[in-house]
Amino acid sequence: MFFRSVPREHDLSGARSGRSFRLPSDLRFLSRALVLLLAALSAFAGRAASPPLALPVLPAWSTFASVETVLGYKDNLLLSASGEERSALMRGTAEILLMRAPNQAFEYSAFIQAEGTRFLQGQTVHDESRFWFRQEIGWRPGPQWELHFPATAYFDDKVFDQSDTEVERLTGVLRVLGATAGPTLRWDFHRSAWLEASAAAQRDVYADGSNDGWTRHAGLRVTFAPRSGWECGAGVNSRWRAFDSREQYSANGRVLPGTSLRSREDEFDAGLLVKWGTSWAWKSGVRFSFLDYRDNGSGYFDRREWQAEPDLEWKSPAWRVRLRAATRRVEFGVQTVGVGLKPAPRIRDEHEAELRGERKISSRWSLTGAFRWERARSNERVASYIVNEGLLGARWSWEK
Repeated sequence: MFFRSVPREHDLSGARSGRSFRLPSDLRFLSRALVLLLAALSAFAGRAASPPLALPVLPAWSTFASVETVLGYKDNLLLSASGEERSALMRGTAEILLMRAPNQAFEYSAFIQAEGTRFLQGQTVHDESRFWFRQEIGWRPGPQWELHFPATAYFDDKVFDQSDTEVERLTGVLRVLGATAGPTLRWDFHRSAWLEASAAAQRDVYADGSNDGWTRHAGLRVTFAPRSGWECGAGVNSRWRAFDSREQYSANGRVLPGTSLRSREDEFDAGLLVKWGTSWAWKSGVRFSFLDYRDNGSGYFDRREWQAEPDLEWKSPAWRVRLRAATRRVEFGVQTVGVGLKPAPRIRDEHEAELRGERKISSRWSLTGAFRWERARSNERVASYIVNEGLLGARWSWEK
């Protein structure tokens, strides 16, 4: 029989060698083997049914803060075509980021940045300051939908280039206080593509009241992420601005009393972002845009702009280096340069490059350095200038 074919080393009945197995002995063997098998299966099932190891619970709130102090030099404080004002400078920057981890369908974030610059040898300009605050509430009503409501408040006290929007093509010190707010709706219509629609209202108030006004924003953007590390997108944004007190101008630059100045900007852009290397150590991107600006009068401020912005970044556990550049071409439709029967249309080229580096020396301290170059060229000399700025300093950061 089958039971008699069991090898001797598996004989658990205690029978002597050469003696045939009796049925009860075989049954005892099977019963003991079955008990051992059931015990083993029970232990295995018990281990399989054990709950998985609990992952660490993320804190409800995350906070990041940093303070940076730099020393540097800037060789053209007033963005002047001649007689540049130069000065050494001290700059301090403080940043705070607060984030609420997504709780079911809601999330929240807030970011504050304050910056102050003191020009040690400045004669006309002694200091500049900037404050920026943004908070955003997000809501996910479904797996494919997101609704965000960002609100931003800002203050700028610095030298601005006003040559694109002013009759006198000069630069000047302006102080502006403003705020913008509006919703953004995102629809993930594909696992690697999404569509965003946004609208916002903006209010700007200047210290001298010259450019006070309201601006309405509307935008639509589509983004694709065809593979890991790749992202490309295109969008259109429109802005309608109504000034409180500015008046229209004739084609030859004369004010038209009793009128109100309005403008509309339509901007089209497309961009590509690529990441590669170990832990995405490298990141490169480029953005192209076209802007069409028109006023509601003679078209004196009408212009078209073409812009390209390449960007390259490399980072490691101890280093972070970023190179950014931008080039812009501006062509005015009505404004001219020179005199005569057929004066030349006004044109303007702007170029900018910035190199920034950061070296981490401890868990909280980093050394920072930057160099920025900017050049504006125009067939009207008063609107041309060159600026160089170099910075070197340290940053302290903390997160929880």
